[in-house]
Amino acid sequence: MTPLSPGVVTAMEQDTSAAPGTLRFRRLWLFSPRADLAILGIPLTLTLVAAFASAFLAPASENTAHKLLGWTAQNILGNSTHVILTFLLFGVHRDVLTATPRQPHTILAGVLAMLGVGAALFFTFYANRSIHTFAVAVIFNVFGMHHTLSQHRGLWSLHGLRGGQEGLAPPSALERKLQQLYVPLLLTVLLIRIFFVAESAAPGAPAYLDVGQGTVLPWQTLPLLIAVWLGYFLLLFRAVLRSGIASGPKVLYLLGMATATGLALVAPSWGYVMLPGMHGLEYYLLSARMLEPREGDRPRLSQKLIWPAMVASMVPLFALGVVHGFLLDGPMRGSLGIGGGAQAHPLLRALTSLGFACVLAHYFADAFIFRFRIPSIRQVMLRRLGFTSAARPAP
Repeated sequence: MTPLSPGVVTAMEQDTSAAPGTLRFRRLWLFSPRADLAILGIPLTLTLVAAFASAFLAPASENTAHKLLGWTAQNILGNSTHVILTFLLFGVHRDVLTATPRQPHTILAGVLAMLGVGAALFFTFYANRSIHTFAVAVIFNVFGMHHTLSQHRGLWSLHGLRGGQEGLAPPSALERKLQQLYVPLLLTVLLIRIFFVAESAAPGAPAYLDVGQGTVLPWQTLPLLIAVWLGYFLLLFRAVLRSGIASGPKVLYLLGMATATGLALVAPSWGYVMLPGMHGLEYYLLSARMLEPREGDRPRLSQKLIWPAMVASMVPLFALGVVHGFLLDGPMRGSLGIGGGAQAHPLLRALTSLGFACVLAHYFADAFIFRFRIPSIRQVMLRRLGFTSAARPAP
């Protein structure tokens, strides 16, 4: 999900009378208090369980427990199963697909191209396992991390829009600059960490994701990356809290972003539980909101059938996750890694490659349907998200 235009004006009087650092929660939740807190609380709880397993279980049990928690974040919390919901949205509300005249053709071309990539991954698996592993690790961790961070930035913008609706002061110029910097900076820091920094201080330790890249930076490089992360978030919270009333739900969400990215930096094994879990839950709630019928819609899916339809559409990908997670080797490290047990099962490998293609097609489609800087897309998507006539681009 890409961000809203940083300049948003509202017709409501801005509330700037309170002391700096004051938090307000009433009417500022993005979904609801329970849902907004669940986005942060459930993945964090899973992560704490992972930490407990690492501290108190025997090594064999710790590895099994951590794989199970990672699988839960990927499948039940939805990091790898939510991707089909984009296409369910297209089927239910065609205006999302047709918000610009050329968008349907562009998305169709992208989906077909991603099917081609999926076919290529199928053949590389049997032709050269090393090349296949390298391609999967690089493609899905680079694009997956970019997609996750972009969604963070998008929800951050929606929190700002909600605050503007309720009379809070607009984001400061510094906050807007930091928001624009969030994806490129955090993407660079996190990719360096997982691909190019040794996993531990042990001599000869490989990177967290070892795809044959050879010698990596020493573990002592990590404090420099942590300093960049810490400096960014200290500056961000200072910018958010220094002027009048701040949105409490937005501050909580920013704390969640900081926690998830910090864990991915300091302890990737734990961060790769929280980050995917947050991402999947966010998309569940965004999809449910956008699937709701709005005034003037032709009835295609009633309110009470939204969640059953979402679950039903995700069943094939969930079943694939069950096969890989429990019947074969289990998941590998990273945002969408799988084990090698499918090597003797060409049909299963074909279905897995098709699943990879669905994920890539989802990345591609989302990059187009959330381009809020295009007025027609902004109008459609804000209506679908329940922000009808809430905001307009700044002059």
